[in-house]
Amino acid sequence: MSVVVTKPDEDRPLGSGPVATVYAGVFDDVPIALKVFPARFDRATLAAVEADRARLAELPSVLPIDGVEQRPDGRHAVRMELCAQSLAALIADERRLTPEDAVVLGHVLATALAGAHAAGVVHGRVHPANVLFRPSGEPVLADFGVALRQAFPRDTASEPEYLAPETVRDETLDERTDLYGLGALLHRALTGRPPLPGPLGEPAGERLLRLLRTPVPAIDEPGVPVIVSTVVGRLLAPKPEHRPPDAAWVAERFAEMLPAPAGVDRSIGFPATGSSPAPVSAPLKRRRRNVVLGGAAAVCVAAAGAAWLVGGQDDPATTAVPPPAPPTRTVPAAGTELVLAEPADHGTEVTLSWTGELTEVDYAVVVAPEGEPNHTVLAHRLHAKTVTVDPLRRYCFEVRATDGRTIYTSLSRSIRGAVCTR
Repeated sequence: MSVVVTKPDEDRPLGSGPVATVYAGVFDDVPIALKVFPARFDRATLAAVEADRARLAELPSVLPIDGVEQRPDGRHAVRMELCAQSLAALIADERRLTPEDAVVLGHVLATALAGAHAAGVVHGRVHPANVLFRPSGEPVLADFGVALRQAFPRDTASEPEYLAPETVRDETLDERTDLYGLGALLHRALTGRPPLPGPLGEPAGERLLRLLRTPVPAIDEPGVPVIVSTVVGRLLAPKPEHRPPDAAWVAERFAEMLPAPAGVDRSIGFPATGSSPAPVSAPLKRRRRNVVLGGAAAVCVAAAGAAWLVGGQDDPATTAVPPPAPPTRTVPAAGTELVLAEPADHGTEVTLSWTGELTEVDYAVVVAPEGEPNHTVLAHRLHAKTVTVDPLRRYCFEVRATDGRTIYTSLSRSIRGAVCTR
């Protein structure tokens, strides 16, 4: 048996991005989604994908991989069922879920994560695009597994608001980062915006550094009960040790808040919907505890794109945290705060190093190639970074650092005669 992908669908993919392209197809006369990766899986990746597939096969609220296929051109693809809609599409354009539906969704997703974690599988990218709805309205969590994320990495700047600070800092992916992703997803569903949205046109380097250091304020939306805001705030704690102990604990907390069946008064008392934009209305199949949501067809897989923009605090769950003031940006023309040394040009690589009097800060390198958009490379707490470059292109570089209050920027350095301007 083989997957048949029709020619028109190959010309018009359901979704595409730098990681994978998704096509509709048929398998054994059943409509399926085929997520095609840009290259073949190596032996270790293929073994890890098959192992995760076996562990997840029977778990509730998890969309499993039905099979791994190799295309005629050698690329690998994963096969899954088609679904009715994605959460990302449902809450686009600042639309929101009602608190009642967000609680049900939180319970379903926490249950899925608890089962996966108990089976030894980390999701690695809990995001609205990976929450999908079957035609029955049943929500499922798709796109599990770390192996494919490591084999085909995406830019950290691709919606970093959904990544835990430790993932942005050093690419950590574990059970606690999944909890942060769940909190970010629910924050978006309840408020209509992702956690810590930045100003329009914020440079990517400043955006990443801000997210590393800024706690997410407690949800303060009309109609969102304090108990819901508190659980979401615990999930979004900047420090992993301040988040809930595991996904099972989160599932239990949301189970206590689930809407009561007809005739049973649990006195949760969800208020009426709040301010504009109005929450999405979602009738509930209370017997099955499923969110039932209508909408245009979408595929039960995620092929997220990425776009670069050019350019610590304790757990906030116990008290309301006012929105922090954005860091001020300074450019030392001289002095000792942050000094970038002359770059060492090795042809296809450039080594950058810097010194300064700053302590306990996070660093990022801004790479500005001639004729192309800038991009940013995180250096975390290091004082040197080697970046890949085009041996025929001229470049400018600068280093940025933040202590959570101020963003410091070094003077620019260039190679191959580039002229650096701001």
